[in-house]
Amino acid sequence: MPGTRNRAVVAALACAALLAGAASALAAHPKKGAHFSGSFSFTGINGFKAPVSFTVSKDGKKLTGLQYSTLGCFGSGGFQKGVDYYTKAGNIIKVGTVKVSASGHFSASGVVFKFTVSGFTTTTTTKVSGSFTSAKAASGTLTFAQKLSSGASCNSSVLSFKAKA
Repeated sequence: MPGTRNRAVVAALACAALLAGAASALAAHPKKGAHFSGSFSFTGINGFKAPVSFTVSKDGKKLTGLQYSTLGCFGSGGFQKGVDYYTKAGNIIKVGTVKVSASGHFSASGVVFKFTVSGFTTTTTTKVSGSFTSAKAASGTLTFAQKLSSGASCNSSVLSFKAKA
């Protein structure tokens, strides 16, 4: 039954091509020069959510000024009502520039940001990936690891975010 076997191979290749096309269709090209802002999907503190922001370069090939806020993975408490702790110095992590693929996907890993206060340094290493769901919307995930100058270290869980132009 060589004809049946050939048809099965052709059908399998056609399915693989359709799936590959569908995966790339999930991402879109970002609006060039647009500024995006959004937040993580987890519940915030005091009604404030942890922000994520970036700008798409004029040629659409890079995200510039990518940054996000976190209270870290060591834990904290005693939050005063009405205070947005995500905007406090040291809670804003700067990732910088991230390449955008021709299909609208973006990713970076091993990006290091250091913040020192009162002689103590926190080193945050970030991994981010995502894609544009339309020219004016993006979604993705982010993880980070932190290390204190005292030697303590921790890792975040996977954090999902959405941002719009």
